Amino acid sequence: MIGEQIARLRSAVHLTQDQLAERAGISVDVIRRLEQGVRHSARLNTLTKIASALGAELSVIIAPRTTFAPEPDRGIPAIREAITSSTVDQLGGLAESDADIDLTRLATSVDSAWHIWQRGEYSILGRLLPGLIAEARHASRESTGIDQEHAFSLLATVFELAAGVTVMLGHEDLAWLSTERAVVASEHCADEVTKASAVYWAAWILRRQGRFRESLTAATRAAETHEPRMTRATPAQLTVWGGLLINAAGAAARDDRADTATDLLAFARTAAVRLGQDRVDRWSVFGPRLVAQSAVINATELGDFDTAVRLSAEVEATRSRVPVTWESRYLLALAQAQTELGQDVPATETLHKTRRLTPEWIRYHRLARDLTAELTTRIPAGRKPELDELSRHLLMT
Repeated sequence: MIGEQIARLRSAVHLTQDQLAERAGISVDVIRRLEQGVRHSARLNTLTKIASALGAELSVIIAPRTTFAPEPDRGIPAIREAITSSTVDQLGGLAESDADIDLTRLATSVDSAWHIWQRGEYSILGRLLPGLIAEARHASRESTGIDQEHAFSLLATVFELAAGVTVMLGHEDLAWLSTERAVVASEHCADEVTKASAVYWAAWILRRQGRFRESLTAATRAAETHEPRMTRATPAQLTVWGGLLINAAGAAARDDRADTATDLLAFARTAAVRLGQDRVDRWSVFGPRLVAQSAVINATELGDFDTAVRLSAEVEATRSRVPVTWESRYLLALAQAQTELGQDVPATETLHKTRRLTPEWIRYHRLARDLTAELTTRIPAGRKPELDELSRHLLMT
């Protein structure tokens, strides 16, 4: 658990609980309750401060590599080899595909991989990525003209997917390298949407790593650069621009900048209204439902749990739908707010709904495990079987 990790790291650097609290700028009671197991989690901003005070990465504190589905981790060596293959001929060139270039087939494969990512099926995607990376790199090197630009756009998307899978598995070095390579590939494209999408992913990876201010800066700068004219904007332009604003607002909330998060979300809401419904494409996911869900997530991150639960009614009032992983991320935040407010039965029901939607995805999120552990100590006896079932699914027992 998180408290055990904090206690181990604190002992390693010879700090008392009081000293750690002072360094992190938080209450010593937070440290004490985490280490004693009274609390099983804390706000991400708090965990980031603790990690910084201990001189550790955030990922070490939350231990995402206690992987809840080990199969995709076995594919990491092949993914690493594909991502890190040299682009310098003197060092051996690319470990690339020798297949004939067929951009239509490649685009179909990339689209399929993108949908697998959105379903949270990382074990499947992990097996597909090495071949996709090799094929897309080969196409980008050997194609010419407009075909080469198309190939680079597909390569950028494949590296974005690689960044997503590797960060979920706790390989932050590979995630950031993949993100950089996605940005480089996008620079070969005249399409501004492709370029904006690459920065969107970079900002998201930074946020996942607890680098909130860098994430906020990257997303807001890109949003300023790629802001479309509302009266002429294409749906794709509105989607990726809105996604950048959502990303920036999330980073601001995690950095305790409530006013900034609110302002950015207001801009995003304007774009969502213009778009009319939630749109899902290769570059981003965005629309009215996602904006409403982001308001709940940000309120939870800011510790305003009453507001988070209240705003969930606005989510249910929207008619459009988002991919199941996005829905599950919202549900996990709602379950956290419900747990914090002592709404244990609704929280349990929300967690079960999340599991039904994304049975593999939920195993990669420590928050699900922490909430389950917290609820197990409080839930009425009649609901214990449901939590036991959830614990088994999360490999906690």
